[in-house]
Amino acid sequence: MNQAASLSIYSHTSLTEALSMPVSVVNKFFKCKPFDDWRKGKESELKLQVAIVNRLNSVISACGVVAKTIAGIRR
Repeated sequence: MNQAASLSIYSHTSLTEALSMPVSVVNKFFKCKPFDDWRKGKESELKLQVAIVNRLNSVISACGVVAKTIAGIRR
């Protein structure tokens, strides 16, 4: 059931169809090169998103430092 559910999600196959497939076919799907390439691409996308979020966090932190510095100068 677990692999059928994953197959349904990753291959846009209905759960009923995925459940009716032989286990060997499902295993071949998850071990094939195109699926591995797709998975690596998704991992790369997530790493890029994390890098962007980290940079934005740095910019926000720097803005806070600048705002505190300006507020201290005006006193």
